[in-house]
Amino acid sequence: MVSFNPFRRNRTRQVELLALTGHLGSTRSPLGDALWRMRRNATAMTALAILLLIVLICVVGPFVSRWDLNATDALSVNRPPSMKHWLGTDFLGRDIMARLMSAGRISLTVGLASVFLSVVIGYIAGAVAGYLGGLIDAVIMRGADLVMTIPTLPLLIIIGAVLSELKVPPDQRIYLVILMLSLPNWVTVARLVRSQILSLRERDFMIATEVLGLPLHRRLFHHLLPNTVPILIVAATIGVASAILNEAYLSYLGLGVVPPTPSWGNMMDTANSFVDFQRRPWLWMPPGVAIFLTVVAINIVGDGLRDALDPKMKR
Repeated sequence: MVSFNPFRRNRTRQVELLALTGHLGSTRSPLGDALWRMRRNATAMTALAILLLIVLICVVGPFVSRWDLNATDALSVNRPPSMKHWLGTDFLGRDIMARLMSAGRISLTVGLASVFLSVVIGYIAGAVAGYLGGLIDAVIMRGADLVMTIPTLPLLIIIGAVLSELKVPPDQRIYLVILMLSLPNWVTVARLVRSQILSLRERDFMIATEVLGLPLHRRLFHHLLPNTVPILIVAATIGVASAILNEAYLSYLGLGVVPPTPSWGNMMDTANSFVDFQRRPWLWMPPGVAIFLTVVAINIVGDGLRDALDPKMKR
C-alpha cells in the first residue's frame, strides 16, 4: 500500500508549475535577480565601466606618473599639451595630468566619506524615528524639517568662509569639508528610511515576527532593517554625485579644499581670468570634464540600481 505524503505532492506541483512557466532552473535569490537586471541595463553598465575607469586612473595614476604632484618648472609655465606634458602645465609649471589624477583622488574621497557619514547619521535617525514613533519621531523629524528649510549652498559657503577666517591648515581642512558636506545630506536619508520603515512595519512578515515572539533585536536586524538597504544604496549613490559637485563649488570659490592640496574644484580656479579662460583651456577643461563624466556616470549608475532593486520593475 502506498502511503499518502501531502508535502511531496505539493513539492511536485510546484515543480510542475515552474516547468510550465519556463522558470525551472532559473530561480535566483533577490540579490541575484537584482544583479541580473542590472547587467541587462546597457546604459548603466557603460556608466559603471566609465566610473570604474576614472576611479582606477585616480587611484593608480599618481603612483605611475613620471611627474611629481608639486614639482614646479619655471621654464614650462602655462605650456599647452605636448608629448612631455600630456595635458599641459599650469602657472607654476606643474604637470596638469599629475595634479588631475591626485585631485580626483581627493574629490572622490571627500564625496564618498561625506556621503558615508551622512548615510550613517540619517540611517540611525530615520530608523529610530520610524520604529519608535511618538515624541522621538516628532523631535527628529521637526529637526530634519528645520535643516531642510536652510538652503544648502549658502550654508556651505558660510561655513567655508568661517573656516577660512579661522586659518585652518589645508591638511586638516579636508576633514572639516567632509563634515560640513555631510550635515545637510543626512535629512534626505533619514526621511527615506523612516518612510520605508513605517511601510514595512505593517507588512505581513513583520506581524508574523511579533506573533512568533521573536526578540526585538532579531526583528530589527534580521527582518526590518535589511529591507531598507536597497533604497539606502540608491540614495547613497546619488548623494556621492551631489557631494562631489558641492565640493567643487566650494573649492572653486576658495572655501573648500585649498592649495597646495589639489581638487577638481580648485584646479578650475586657476583659470581665474578671461585670458586664461579663452587662451589656456587646458587649465580648466580637464577638471571640468572629469567632474562632468564622474557626476553623470554616478547618476546613471544610481538610476540603474534603483531600477534593479525596485521590485516593481520586475518583468
